[in-house]
Amino acid sequence: MKNPFTKQLYLNFVLPQLFISLLLLIAAIWVTGLSLLSFVVFMLGSLLIYLSTRTVSRILQLRNTLDNIEKGSVTEINANTKGIFAELNSMLATIFERIKKQEDDLQNEKLRRLRSVIDGQDQERNRLSRELHDGIGQSLIAVKLQLENAETQNYSMMRAGIDEAKNRIDLTIEDVRRVCNALLPAAFNEFGIISTLRALCSEMASLVGFVAVFENEGSLDRMSKKSQVYIYRIAQEALNNIAKHARATQVVMIIKRSNNIVTLEVSDNGKGFNFDPVNFAHRNGLQNMRERTNLLQGDFTINSEPGVGTTIKVSIPYNTGNGKD
Repeated sequence: MKNPFTKQLYLNFVLPQLFISLLLLIAAIWVTGLSLLSFVVFMLGSLLIYLSTRTVSRILQLRNTLDNIEKGSVTEINANTKGIFAELNSMLATIFERIKKQEDDLQNEKLRRLRSVIDGQDQERNRLSRELHDGIGQSLIAVKLQLENAETQNYSMMRAGIDEAKNRIDLTIEDVRRVCNALLPAAFNEFGIISTLRALCSEMASLVGFVAVFENEGSLDRMSKKSQVYIYRIAQEALNNIAKHARATQVVMIIKRSNNIVTLEVSDNGKGFNFDPVNFAHRNGLQNMRERTNLLQGDFTINSEPGVGTTIKVSIPYNTGNGKD
């Protein structure tokens, strides 16, 4: 009996039965001698000890099954057993199937989230590739052609060509700065999430032509870097969706911290839409925002109505990291 649990079972179930059986056998022999009554008492005592030992054996089997379930080494449990532990074994089989289903569901959810993150990264790479090729790449080609043409022209035309090339280089620098800000603004590390979100609102308002209102309550200086980046990405995606689809004239962004919960709310007065949870996964922008929120163990809600506008709300735990992961 290497296991203390096994030793305790034998002490509680087998040893008392053995002791009682010996006492009854001794009493029967003392009163009647080696008679039929003594033999009957002996047989009954042996049966009692056998049943106690079998009970201990079945309990140990259930215990081993539970240990194997915990270790993940069980693939199936037979629920069609018989005997006094049949119902317990059936319940154990039912619990095992539930655990297995939950593990499968959890694995599928992890794979779905991973696919969503990878898809989001691929979309970001494709967008960056288009920005570099169609914007910056074409501008550099135009500058190269202007400089080549300037070599064959007179001084005044060459001077004008060089000036035009310099202007295009300035525009290209602005394009590079815009692309870098879309990836992660330099001000993010220098001034923090609040200033970066305020600048994002102002920039989108000037580009798209809506009125932007930004409000902040509570300090987020010590929020973990991962949480800050994800919050920024969610806000960026929300504003991009408004710019593409909402036709809004006013946007309100509110970020606040209360009771160790950080809440980001982005509202617009645009055309809105009928939100269908069934088709939610087909909207990549909304799905990316929800996946980022889930990775932060937060809550993501959408309220939208045609002709009224849309409100996106994200609530996440305030995980501190002194601005680091």
